[in-house]
Parts: sequence; C-alpha cells; structure tokens
Amino acid sequence: MKTLIELLASIFIIAILATIFMSAFSTFRENSQLSEAHSAIIGALKDARSRALSSQNKSNYGIHFETAKAVLFKGNAYNPADTSNEPYFLPTSVQISAINLTGGAVDTVFTRLLGTTTASGTVTISSKRDVGSTSVITILGTGNAQ
Repeated sequence: MKTLIELLASIFIIAILATIFMSAFSTFRENSQLSEAHSAIIGALKDARSRALSSQNKSNYGIHFETAKAVLFKGNAYNPADTSNEPYFLPTSVQISAINLTGGAVDTVFTRLLGTTTASGTVTISSKRDVGSTSVITILGTGNAQ
C-alpha cells in the first residue's frame, strides 16, 4: 500500500512540474513570435522605404497593414489584386491589434527619392493569448521606423 501511495505522489509531482514547464515554454514561444513579427514588419518598412529612395521601377512603395499581415506594395495606393504585392504573414499567435496612422490610414507610402511617408504613427502588435504582451512600431514622418 505504501508503494502505491508513493507512486501516486510521484506521478502527481511530475504532472505539476510538466504543467509549469509547458506554461513557461508557451510564454517563451509567444514572446519569441512577437519579437519575430516586430522584426519582420520593421524589415518590410525599411525595404519599402529603400525601394522608394532608390526609385526602383520609378515608383513609390508602401506597406498596407491588416490584422494578420503586412503587405509591401508598389505605387501610391494598395491594390489587393496586384500580383507584385509581397505579403508578410504574422505567426498565428500574434496579431496587429491597433493601427494608429495619420488620418486613420491603414497604409503608409514612402515617397520616391525622399523616403518620407504619407502616414506616420504607430502600429501595435500583440499576442492573441497574453493581452499584456505587446510591441509598438513607430513610423516617423521622415520614413524611419523603430
């Protein structure tokens, strides 16, 4: 009887430790995906600005923001049917929770040769599970993003 109680106690302790480790790993993974999404969007913004500054294809370039993705596009306005669009999909546990750009815009377009932007402001990325886990991207009028 004593052996059975010891066995049940051991299983109970292992179950508790496994739950703690799984929770910690899940939080670590979500924070990692949030950081990955932040870096990907900053990279897309820098890429669009670089293309506009170099006057690639003699065009402006911009980024369109949606809940699950950011799309690099060519031209003065986002056209969802344009085949040259380059989507950057966010990890499934992360979303764009707030877009606060000038005039309520969901796009920011970088001007050719100058690199300034038509819409400055912030884009907030957050974890779908952990409401308090967010990352804010600031887009300055100069076109720089941080």
